[in-house]
Amino acid sequence: MNKILGLDLGSSSIGWALRNEDNSIKTGVITFESGMVKGTGGYTSPAKERREARSKRRLIQARKYRKWELLKVLIKNDYTPLQKNELEIWSNYKKGQLQKFPENGLFQKWLACDFTYQNGRNYKNPYELRVFALDNKVSKQELGRALYHLVQRRGYKNIGESDTDELNIDEAKKDIETKKQLERREADGFAQALQNNRTIAEALKKEFLDKGKRARNQYPLRKEYRAELEKLCKAQEFDISRNAMGTYQDSLVQQFWKSIIWQRPLRSQKGNIGRCTLEKDRPRCPVSHPLFEISRAWQFINTIKYNNAPGSMEFLPKEIKDKLYTNFFLQKKKM
Repeated sequence: MNKILGLDLGSSSIGWALRNEDNSIKTGVITFESGMVKGTGGYTSPAKERREARSKRRLIQARKYRKWELLKVLIKNDYTPLQKNELEIWSNYKKGQLQKFPENGLFQKWLACDFTYQNGRNYKNPYELRVFALDNKVSKQELGRALYHLVQRRGYKNIGESDTDELNIDEAKKDIETKKQLERREADGFAQALQNNRTIAEALKKEFLDKGKRARNQYPLRKEYRAELEKLCKAQEFDISRNAMGTYQDSLVQQFWKSIIWQRPLRSQKGNIGRCTLEKDRPRCPVSHPLFEISRAWQFINTIKYNNAPGSMEFLPKEIKDKLYTNFFLQKKKM
């Protein structure tokens, strides 16, 4: 006896209908606990909190790695009083050895922007140092501290942006992900402050810190940080010209840029693509590829049957299949 079972799948229930050969129908609903958690903003995945915590951990971890990479460059070129072995104890994990933040007294003064240990200035904060370095020749360790402040927060970058693209605020506004940040910039006056000043540091110092306002959470862009990096290096008489490949001619500037601005590309997912069931030595066609859409359309058309006679179901003739594909599946607008 042939029976037909129909299922309606929901997030917390399954509706079913069973039709017998005599066309009698039985129906019912099976309910179960939903896989979603109800909160003040609606239903969310129970993995949301874990995912957000993981994202924060990775952000903190990536920031530490950037700091360590920049410090390696600064130590090698005498831009910081930190010693190589002190950085290794802090950054490298060794079994039985505690990772310890450097207790070097000169390094602590360097972090506090107090350069009196080398007959230099004592700055109120790193922003003041970054602005001062735009118009004045500073020592190597003062420049190193300004660069270390840049690497701590290097601005937002859209995942599709190239490191060599020029800054274009109008294009950034078209990106949905950056729209909220750009609106915040304009509401708080940060966008206008950037237009009236040369760099991020100068805008934050003059328009925010000097007026007793908070300098954080103003959503600067990655390219604006890169522009400030180039202005700082140029003011300190570095060559900031680039070759045809976009690489800085000065190797030290290139190392600064790679430690602070550069972001590695996303990992390739080619290894996760399965093999084609028809051609075993080739990968599967992407779901987004037009050929896959055509294949899926024909798979659906080829399953359509019609009642040619009582108790006789037949597939559609080829000419009708061709018309159905051409007139309906290739339409850009709804009929």
